[in-house]
Amino acid sequence: MVTLGKMTILESLKSINGYPISANSLTEIAENRGLSIDSEVTADVRGERGFMLAKADVLRWLSVAPNVSQSGVSYSFTAEERRLLKQQADDVYSDLGEDITDGSYGYKGEDL
Repeated sequence: MVTLGKMTILESLKSINGYPISANSLTEIAENRGLSIDSEVTADVRGERGFMLAKADVLRWLSVAPNVSQSGVSYSFTAEERRLLKQQADDVYSDLGEDITDGSYGYKGEDL
């Protein structure tokens, strides 16, 4: 039987998609939702409002992320994939009664 190591909030948010979101962006997303990136992710944490909203924030971020090439690898989303990412995020926001009209999401020009 293989035992997996403990996963932190940062690692869990990073694992949502293979796109290279910077640790700084993920840290900002987590901290804006009251989460510590070094905290362990448990079943209870995954069910908490702050964690679910942070995941939605990552999905929303990805929906507007630029297509990039890094070290010979390209990361890109089709218009349909972007629409689905945004819809998944919006569904979480709606389910949790979150107002998303004033949010600012996406790539902010930092190095990947």
